[in-house]
Amino acid sequence: MSRTQRFLGGVSLGYVSLGLATVVGLWLTPFLLSRIGTSDYGLWLITTQILGYLALLDLGVVALAPREMAYATGRVINGGAGGHGDVGATFGRFRHVVRWQILPTAIVSLIAWWAVVARFPELHAPLALILAAFLLAFPLRLYHATLQGLQDLTYLGKAQLFAYAAGTVTTITLVLAGGSLMALAIGWIVTQAITAGTCAWRLRGTFPGIWTARVAAPGLVEAGSLFRRSGWVSLSQVGHVFLNGSDLLVLGAILGPAATVPYACTGKLITVLANHPQLLMQSAAPAIAEMRTSEPRASIMRVSTALMRAMLILSGAVACLVLAANEAFVGWWVGSHQFAGMTLTLLLLAVMLARHFSTTLVYALFSFGHERRLSLTSLADGLVSIVVTAALAWWTGLGVKSAAIGSLAGVILVSIPACSFALARELELSVARLIASVGGWALRFAGAAACCFVVGQLLGDRGFAGLVGASAAVAVIYTVFMWPLALEAPLGPYVRSALASAAGLLGIRQPVVEPRA
Repeated sequence: MSRTQRFLGGVSLGYVSLGLATVVGLWLTPFLLSRIGTSDYGLWLITTQILGYLALLDLGVVALAPREMAYATGRVINGGAGGHGDVGATFGRFRHVVRWQILPTAIVSLIAWWAVVARFPELHAPLALILAAFLLAFPLRLYHATLQGLQDLTYLGKAQLFAYAAGTVTTITLVLAGGSLMALAIGWIVTQAITAGTCAWRLRGTFPGIWTARVAAPGLVEAGSLFRRSGWVSLSQVGHVFLNGSDLLVLGAILGPAATVPYACTGKLITVLANHPQLLMQSAAPAIAEMRTSEPRASIMRVSTALMRAMLILSGAVACLVLAANEAFVGWWVGSHQFAGMTLTLLLLAVMLARHFSTTLVYALFSFGHERRLSLTSLADGLVSIVVTAALAWWTGLGVKSAAIGSLAGVILVSIPACSFALARELELSVARLIASVGGWALRFAGAAACCFVVGQLLGDRGFAGLVGASAAVAVIYTVFMWPLALEAPLGPYVRSALASAAGLLGIRQPVVEPRA
């Protein structure tokens, strides 16, 4: 199976999973609020935040594993010394390092449990159960990361879809039976257990040479080198927390908790749909890393440009849909009083588009090994975003718009310039040429966005039927504007290959156009 086929298979299933999570998530929030109450649901949100911070204790090792496995695979393809044994040795080294992290993670988890339970006694049993499962699953996350590096994306998509469905069904069943926090905890554990178990089964059965590889524990020098590289990844993850978990905290601290509700509701549709373009780059990252050791720079540049165009096309589709339907969606979902205005919507869309463009640069640079630059850039971006948000919220009357402006300042002033210059050097082209590659998209997007806004004004205030009509109209308008661009090189061959694969699944015979990389 070629890289393109593996990528398309993984992305298609990933979108199915993401679509299911989107629909279920929108329904599950009001369901849980009505069944377990605001207090317990708030405690559950605190628990998930704790797990997010505890996940940083692996110091970026698991996040680094997919790229290193892809590097090893690329060396095999390129006829490098060591052959397939190099892939097994890479897995074996990571397995040793992850096991070393269990004891310190257990200690920190115990301290976290003690501190949280002292403040929230209701979490005594549920959090203890979750942290026990978290520790058991902590080293097992390497199996998922390894399969991602091996680009076994179709299987991962199926496994994640099954795990999510099983965990959600378990949660709903237990909540209907009268459970509360413990029901949510058990549902989360089911999802983690199925994910880890299916990945271990796949790795052992399909890649036995990797699973059984016997590698001596890395020495201090080798382990130190790995931790230095993964440490930068971990630092980048801290920056990610700053960027994605600080806006509500800052607004709540300065403007009061009540101000965060309309802000969150207005941005909900953007937050949910913005994950769809992100999935494209997450799925492609291992392939780009593999190409670094097996393909010439011209091929890497072609693929990077194609991915950039694909992600921006998807991001533009999200922006046009939100532009046309967001006000009506918020009114239908939680009430029009929770809509914070079109100006905030436009600012949040600008942030989304800028960050999606930045994301394409980040993933390409990560595949080239720029952990240090990306980590420092992410931290600087996060700090600028927080400082600007706090300053505007404190000293101006911009209110919740301050958070969107702060995030926009961070990505425009820090991330895009820093990543653009670095990637241009790697691909051996000018920054102007790199930026110019999105010029055709920008012009078409402006035209599509204007038309979609008019459609939204005409149809958006007619309830659910208006939402459906506006969405359908946006789909037609955006396709008319963007389809010719999607068929142009360098993205066109990949689009045709995807269409041919889809036609094959439907039983329609036509020649498959396979792109070069």
